[in-house]
Amino acid sequence: MKVRCPGCGRLYSSIIPPTCCGEPLRIEYDYEGVDISRWSNREPGVWRYRELLPEVPEVVSLREGGTPVIRARLGEELGYSVFIKDETRNPTGSFRDRLVTVAVSYGLPHAENGFVVASNGNAAASLAAYAARTGKPAYTVVPKLIEQGKLNQIAAFGARLIRYGESVDEDISYAEGLAEGKGLYNITPESNLIGLEGQKTIAFELWEKVRPTHVIVPTGSGSNLYSIYKGFAELMKIGVLDEMPKLIAVQTERCSPIASEVLGVEPRVEPTKALGLYVKNPVMKELALEAINGSGGTAVLVGEDELDLGQRLLAKEGIFAEYASSVIVPALLKLAEEGYFERDDRIALIVTSSGLKGHYSESREKFSVGGTKLDILKLLSEREMYGYEIWEALEKPLKYQAVYQHLRELESMGLIEETHRKGRRVYYGLTEKGRKFLETLGG
Repeated sequence: MKVRCPGCGRLYSSIIPPTCCGEPLRIEYDYEGVDISRWSNREPGVWRYRELLPEVPEVVSLREGGTPVIRARLGEELGYSVFIKDETRNPTGSFRDRLVTVAVSYGLPHAENGFVVASNGNAAASLAAYAARTGKPAYTVVPKLIEQGKLNQIAAFGARLIRYGESVDEDISYAEGLAEGKGLYNITPESNLIGLEGQKTIAFELWEKVRPTHVIVPTGSGSNLYSIYKGFAELMKIGVLDEMPKLIAVQTERCSPIASEVLGVEPRVEPTKALGLYVKNPVMKELALEAINGSGGTAVLVGEDELDLGQRLLAKEGIFAEYASSVIVPALLKLAEEGYFERDDRIALIVTSSGLKGHYSESREKFSVGGTKLDILKLLSEREMYGYEIWEALEKPLKYQAVYQHLRELESMGLIEETHRKGRRVYYGLTEKGRKFLETLGG
């Protein structure tokens, strides 16, 4: 492994800063010496690809990586080959276990007093588990806006919890100061590039199983997006991949510092229900943009009202994902509707984290029907209608696209169904289940 500054050419070893000369450092390997035939003789997981990972004195592992790739039923409905990379199957339920196994293994000799991480939840829960495995203390700096399930994990593994600031942006410098003051090894992705090497193994696994043409990635800090890009770039350097898959970043309309720049719209940095994506000033923004532009990809913005739909449609695939992962489904639907994909494309969706990490005390209400959806059911109880006609009849200040999403969700719940088509118009009507549902409400 070589760590070189692209600006001045300086080589680094041991403790590696994230930047030099104002530019991110680059970690490289002896690509000509990599024999990928060795991979097939090893167990699945992050360390299967050790020729392309930092050398470590001791591997600290909980059997992370090697997560399943599932063909999506939704893809069959859309007419595309769609595959779901289910990172909820990692030891602590998120893709961050890939980062932490490498960062902790590499940092163990430098962590006499323990480890620290700034995180919006998943990396903190992961560090808590892996540090417990080493017997070293773990300090987790997390924002005040964080899901209860992640806090439960951190507490269960015995890590020291520090709540600071509204978003993870404010926690990064706090963790850096804590690392310096207490002599801790800092594994925060924005402060330590080593861990990102673990995340790139998602690309290696996708290449082995799917050979995707497009990869749709939930994007907060941009670290996972860039890591996957680096993984595919290294496969090209080795000579086993001819063309880079197009990488598609997905952010919410309320917090869109990366996607907005790609799409040329005004960015917003407000709290979102997808708390895992709430990063106001991503330090890795330029690297994320490099991944999108370098792969010929794009970005998609998802509304708050589309998060439940994404979660429900993933649940129909047998996967319970947190909101921050659920954005990939409405993003797929939007791109498919716009004709972005070709019929022979292979599209990979990255589910980054489990829904069990969230707090769903309101789940009964979330999975019930009210508001606009109830209005749509009442309209369809009178006669069959198509989307634009429903939008006009609602007389509400909402976009036509929002009506389409409501129709998709009602259809997935079995309350409405497509009855017929006239040209490009798709007509909907109530199912028997939908009629009985209205009857129970006195509708």
